[in-house]
Amino acid sequence: KQYLDQTGGAGCKKFKKTKDPKCDNQKMCEWKRSKGCLEKKPSQIKTKKGKIPTCKKFKKTKNPKCDNQKMCEWKKSKGCLKKLPDSKKTTKSKKKKKSHTKKTSPTIVTFTAPPQTKSLSPVSSLPDISCDSGVGGKSVYDVKKHGVLLAKVYDGRPVDNWWASEKWDGYRAIWDGKSFKSRAGKNFDVPDWYKSIMPPTIALDGELWLGRGEFESCGLLRRKKPTKSSELVKWENSWKAADVKYKVFDVLNNDDIFENRMLLLNKIVNTRNSCMTQLGLSDLAPILEFTTQIMVSKSSALKLAKKIIAGGGEGIMLREPGSLYEAKRSKTLYKIKEVADTEATIIGYKPGTGKYKNLMGSFICTLIDNPEIKFNVSGMDDSIRKSYKKTHSIGTIITITYNGFSTRGVPRHPRYLRIRHTEAAT
Repeated sequence: KQYLDQTGGAGCKKFKKTKDPKCDNQKMCEWKRSKGCLEKKPSQIKTKKGKIPTCKKFKKTKNPKCDNQKMCEWKKSKGCLKKLPDSKKTTKSKKKKKSHTKKTSPTIVTFTAPPQTKSLSPVSSLPDISCDSGVGGKSVYDVKKHGVLLAKVYDGRPVDNWWASEKWDGYRAIWDGKSFKSRAGKNFDVPDWYKSIMPPTIALDGELWLGRGEFESCGLLRRKKPTKSSELVKWENSWKAADVKYKVFDVLNNDDIFENRMLLLNKIVNTRNSCMTQLGLSDLAPILEFTTQIMVSKSSALKLAKKIIAGGGEGIMLREPGSLYEAKRSKTLYKIKEVADTEATIIGYKPGTGKYKNLMGSFICTLIDNPEIKFNVSGMDDSIRKSYKKTHSIGTIITITYNGFSTRGVPRHPRYLRIRHTEAAT
């Protein structure tokens, strides 16, 4: 009776009969043939002074099986224990207590000194590279194997206290510590004097950039390094004349949060640019440029994007505070670009290559408002590529989307949207 009073009159946990009944694991219970799991008589229960027999042990779960036994309760760090007669704690109260636990969020650093941010831990130290030339570096990042961080199209979600920067309209380029690679792992032929400015044996993520609205001039970046000495000099000088910048926006091989990576990146840029005199390039403007980050809200981000696009830029990038570098298309990075549409006339067809071999590759078009501007339009589905002569004959007017214009008035990144029907033209 005393034992039942202490346990609230709860019976033993029932089990199916087995050769080694689980019932026997409960000190206050025993297996009775043909009767099942029964409570021991008080005289049979072995207890230590002041202690009540322990309950059946279970691993901790979100809904501990321990709580299914009326005479037991789950104790943090202790396991499944017997309830005392005066015990008033319940699972619900424990859950309530848990909900009041404060979650710590990453602290934001002041690499652009916004007033609402706080300082973080010291910046990671740089390798002792002094002003060594990047030509003598060692490749430390295999972009073809590991990939790069890619942005998703902004979907209107809240982005308060996110970081915004200009989206550069150039060629994505990874400095792997020794050479420049595309995101597909292909090599960029770059003059040695240009590579000498880069930090040896440190991997950076950025964009080779010639200026706003100058994407059409980026053909320079695709040229192969000449073998003849006379042509080599001209090729190297063309890079100087074009004033190609390497706009860096992240550090690779680094597991720190975004804010600390930016502090480190800014330090790398300043260190390398101060080496230009020692490297014999004092006559050039800084080549390596840090991508400035500004803390924004949703409304200020949209205003900033509109301002940059109006000034000839492509748009902005949004980075989640405290985020890590994920080599995939990530929800921690979004892009806002200008997307407009206009009408164009089909004047020809370009054959497909690669996966579009034996199909139509793109439409050759002119702008209705300016027939002198010619450009290629892609983005069609396979059905159009197969039956284009029937469905999209020469002279057909189509609607395209694009991201602004180049300095020559050519639509940037033109994509097929739909065919213009007669009723839509009225």
